[in-house]
Parts: sequence; C-alpha cells; structure tokens
Amino acid sequence: MKRREFLRYTTLGGIALSGSGLLVHALAGRHTQALPTALLDNASIPAGQPLQPLPRIANLSDQVGRFQSVLTPAAQAVPVSDGLEAKLWLYNGKVLPLIEVREGDELDITLINELEQETTLHWHGVPVPQSQDGAPWEAVLPGESRHYRYILHRGNAGLHWFHPHPHEGTARQVAHGLAGALLVRPRLDVLPAEVEEHLLVVSDLRLNMNGEVAPHTSEDWMNGREGELLLVNGQREPRLDVAPGTTLRLRLVNACAGRYLRLRLEDHELTLIGTDGGLIERPQPLEELLLTPGERVDLLVRISEKSERSFELASHPYTRGWMGAKPAHLDEIASLLSIHTLNTGVYPAVALPDPLSHIEPLGEPAVRRQVELTEVMPDHDNHGAVNGDPHAGHGGSDSHHGTHGPGHGASHASDDDRAVRPKVDFLINGRAFAMNDVLFEGQVGEVEEWEVFNNSHMDHPFHVHGTHFQVIATRDADREWRDAPWLAWKDTVNLAPYQRLRLRMVFLKPGDWLFHCHIIEHEELGMMATIRVS
Repeated sequence: MKRREFLRYTTLGGIALSGSGLLVHALAGRHTQALPTALLDNASIPAGQPLQPLPRIANLSDQVGRFQSVLTPAAQAVPVSDGLEAKLWLYNGKVLPLIEVREGDELDITLINELEQETTLHWHGVPVPQSQDGAPWEAVLPGESRHYRYILHRGNAGLHWFHPHPHEGTARQVAHGLAGALLVRPRLDVLPAEVEEHLLVVSDLRLNMNGEVAPHTSEDWMNGREGELLLVNGQREPRLDVAPGTTLRLRLVNACAGRYLRLRLEDHELTLIGTDGGLIERPQPLEELLLTPGERVDLLVRISEKSERSFELASHPYTRGWMGAKPAHLDEIASLLSIHTLNTGVYPAVALPDPLSHIEPLGEPAVRRQVELTEVMPDHDNHGAVNGDPHAGHGGSDSHHGTHGPGHGASHASDDDRAVRPKVDFLINGRAFAMNDVLFEGQVGEVEEWEVFNNSHMDHPFHVHGTHFQVIATRDADREWRDAPWLAWKDTVNLAPYQRLRLRMVFLKPGDWLFHCHIIEHEELGMMATIRVS
C-alpha cells in the first residue's frame, strides 16, 4: 500500500508538535569534552515547566475494541527559540507519542516510511506474531508502507514501547528521536482510583549548535550513546504539583540508547509494583532502582504529608564499565522530575489489594542453553574485556569476529559514523550477528532455561523478543548462586560484569526471534543473535 492511499488517515490522525520541553525552549550552550563540535548542553534548556502528558496517536476507528491509525516516521524541523530548530526524526511529528489500548483490543497500524532509509516498527515487550515484530528482516523501504495488525490478548497489560529496528540503522534512528509508548490497560484495574498515574518516558538527545543531531563518537559506539540533553516526556526537569500525602503511580520507560538510570526519590521510599510484563504479585519496597535501556518499571510512592516542599526524582551515578574519554555527567546527579507539595489538605494513604497479581512459576526446563556476552578487539584471542581484565576469556567459543559482524561499517551509517566506529566486536557465543545466521533452534511451548553469562568488564542489558521470561537465580562474579527474591515477567534485564543469570521462558509463537544487548550501539556492533522456534 502506497503513501497516497493514507493521506486522509494522516490528516485525521493529526501531525502536531508537542508544546513542551525541548520543543519550546533552547538556549546556546557549549560542551566540548571528548566531542569534536560545540553542543547544546542540558543546562541550555529551561527547567521547571509543568509536566506534560505524552502526545497521543489518534484512534481513527469507531469500532469498539479496535485501534487503527498511521505512524509516519519522517524528518521534522522542530521550532525551539530564537530561530533555532531541532532537526529530528519523529512519528507523526510528535515527540514520544502514546498509543493507549486495552487487553483484547486489535491494534491496526500502518507504517508509512518518509525517511530516506529503510526502517521497521518493533513493538518492544509485546509478544506479537513474528511477522508483526518489526525485526530487521521485515524492513520498510523509503516511500513504502507496511501493515501491522494483531490482537493484544489477555496478559499483555503493561507499559510497552515501540521503536525502529532496521539492520545496522537502529542507532542512528533512535539518536534522532524515533520512539513512542504503548500502554495496554487491563480489562479490570486492581489499583484504587485514588492513585494518581503519570507516564514518564526518559530519553536523551545530542544536538549541535545549529540544532542538528550530532554524529556518533567512538565513545558512543563503545559504551552506548548518552546525549547531553536528558529529557522526561520531552522536557528538562519538569515540575509536578500534588497534594501532600498523594499516592503517585510513576510508570517509567528508559528509551535511551545507552544511559542507565539509578533512580532515587529524595526523602522517599519507592515501592515496586510492576516490571516490563506487568504487575508483580506483591509490592516491594526499595530505596533505589536501576532502570537500564529498554526496561520499564511501575512504581508507587506516597508523597510527604508536609506542604510546600520539593523533592527530586533523580538518576544517581552508576559505574557500568566506561571505555575511553569519560564525560563529566557520569559522575553527576541528574534530576528528572521535581515533585512539589501544595498548601492543601493531606490525602490519606491508599490500601492496595493483596496480591496485586498472580505469576505462575515456569516448571522444569525441557531445554537448557548457554549464552555468553563478550567484547573482542581485533587480533585478540580472548573474548573477555577489551581492556585485558583478568576475568576475561572464560568459556568462550571460536570467534567469528570480523567475518560478518556489522562493527566495521553499516549500510545506513553516515560517513561520520563509519569513520569513528571502533574496531571492537560485541559478540554472543563468540559470533557477531548476521541476518541469515541462526544460533539456537527451539520448539513452541517448551520451557527453556538460559544461563546468560556476561563475560565482559561492562554492564549489558539483555533483551529477548517474542516472549517474557522469569529471572530464576543470579550469580555475581565468583560468588554462589542466589534464588531471585520474587517473580516478575521481564523482557529486558541487566547483567553486571561477570554476572550470570538463569532465565526461564516459553515461546508461544513460531518464528525467528532476536535476543540482544539493548545498548543500541552494542546490538548494532554485533551483540545480537537469533533463535528459530518451530
């Protein structure tokens, strides 16, 4: 189906610019550490504007239980201030748009590609049929379109998201701002109506002084890109005003390519109630939470009963094995959201149902697999850390680096990107990703247990397409195995250096399913593989 057939849908759906945050404010700033050009920095954008909701994608269907619309990724010059425009790539001209549906609904989306390169639409966290997953094999060429249509069956409730996933082009497209949220409501919400809900999508950008997205640096490729502009719903440090004692439900997506978020709320305890795949069984109190690229989290917090006070939700420094020149922001506390209590009456505490949900443990596995994540420099014989860490080289396979990995050039990379790509391969079981390569073969309905070993000196968030998994046990470096303290449905989980995780999962749909590091640059440099499920 061609673009002209959907012009009326695009008009009805509305291509509108968000009126908040980055799209309204930008001032001149400079930051040149380890970077070749002057950039807009985070302090260049005024903070403290009221938190704005995510802009919505309109439902063009009048049929109950059906969401139909069009997503058009395209270049978009977004006005900021003083004649400056940010030159981004957006869906329908919106920064981080939201699609909201319910369990049981049919989602019917047509993607019209107005980029100058091929793209796909990956539904991250939704176990769709393989043909609808938006994997690299299903690329949509410039000027062409593709239809995505599937039913969100019971059990899919949760906060998911969508982003491009083309072969060797994902990093550049994500760096230009292509992402959106997919909220699947349950048929029956068990949380009390008094809980105040807010969706928070955390992203980052790196813009030159002329508003263009800056090209990748060598450090970006090695570590995962962290843009200087840290944003929440497209805003810098937005403000949320609430009554004292309000119980907030904060539902977060880490849509950054490489940035880790070590979350703390000043003077408050966080309560975890859900993860990637929806609600957990019972609330878990936490002082802090690590949210890695691709992950989602569902938090409750009862705000202080004191009036006219301010509390910062912030990301604190986290050491994840940085290579090369280290940007200053890695050692800084980054404010995300400022919560202010009003001079009003105190809201009472809210009672939660017990349990919140039921998660059936997966049984004994029919199949056990070993997955090893490694980094390799050319001409090095081991598969461990590129800096020669003494733990490197445990249990590796024969290396295939340099034979078919994408680490040394990409069909959608700019000339600047190609020039700075480091000569390092990020591998799974000693192999860099290739489009026609199948690492594992499995069967629909079988319980599988994967022991995933991060045999490297840096953290890697591990993501599996097509299903959710349960983390059964963890083993840190040379320590003993520990059972997971509670069950949750996950599709992305972090592995610290030399950590091992045991994951159990069941693939319910046949097809070729990807699994990979969700630091986008590592995925693109080869840390991705395929399981074929029959």
